Amino acid sequence: MSGTESSSATDTVSAPPVELSPEAAAQIQSRCMLLGLFAAVTYSVANLALRGLSKTDGGTGWDMWVAGTKAFPTFAVAIFLFTRRRLNGLTTFPEWSLVWPIAVAALFNQLGGNFAFQMSLRAIGLAISVPICFSTIICSGAVMGRIILKDQVSVRTAISIGLMIASIAFLSSSATSRASDTPETMTKAALSVPAGVALSMFSGICYGVTGVYIRRAVRSHMRVEATLFLFSAAGFLVLCPISLCILPLSTITAITPKEWLTIATAGTFNAIGFYAITHAMRFLTISRANVINASQNALCAVGAVFLFGEQMNIIGIIGFALTIAGLLALDRR
Repeated sequence: MSGTESSSATDTVSAPPVELSPEAAAQIQSRCMLLGLFAAVTYSVANLALRGLSKTDGGTGWDMWVAGTKAFPTFAVAIFLFTRRRLNGLTTFPEWSLVWPIAVAALFNQLGGNFAFQMSLRAIGLAISVPICFSTIICSGAVMGRIILKDQVSVRTAISIGLMIASIAFLSSSATSRASDTPETMTKAALSVPAGVALSMFSGICYGVTGVYIRRAVRSHMRVEATLFLFSAAGFLVLCPISLCILPLSTITAITPKEWLTIATAGTFNAIGFYAITHAMRFLTISRANVINASQNALCAVGAVFLFGEQMNIIGIIGFALTIAGLLALDRR
């Protein structure tokens, strides 16, 4: 997307709603679905990079550092977009009444979503944490969409939620430590499996709730770049300073060039994915956006098995199948 096209796309966020012909509406829906699929691919790359950065002995400080530094590319893009708008004499933020709920949601997303998800990777790996996380995203998104956006919860959505809850039970029971770890480290990690499952579920709840607020923001007068700024600032300007109070300086200086490159990869693809899904949510319902984005389940599972040697037993496969069934049952409208 060129700079001109990007500016045009963000400028339409605050435009008043207009009546579209069925053909135009279908074309927009198709483009948004492609954006959603593109976001799923980029998020999968980011998640695989985050899995590579997870350390069973890294501790809370390291997880927070990774989650915070990952937000820097998005933060840099938001600052660039803000600067360009200022130079063109345009406003950047709407009234405060629209800003503060998104700012609170951004903190909730970073502390409860990204930070908790990174911690879950340390305990249960990627192949299990992603489907558990997305199952809770679907459930919490449907509930909060009903409460906040007045979305209808159809029979199909209710069936999907039931299947998702069942999948969480199966996936939780199959959660195992990484096959590539040493026996001693595996024992320590295995003790954290229940905590890892709980953290993955909690991160999904946070993502589901904040997804509703993102959709409400981008369909009102909140500009996409303002949303990008609030969510990335909550990560880079909040998580990083806190992590520096926890991590010893020797840990920061010992970060290898490969780890810095992996952090940059995770952050860059996360920024691209966030930008894409934020635009897609302007016209897609929460349920439909979550279904499209949940294609990460398969991509991350394959990557976790082939790149990191993670294993999934028969109970986990059943849980994964229930997740897919829940996604297929979910009402797309």
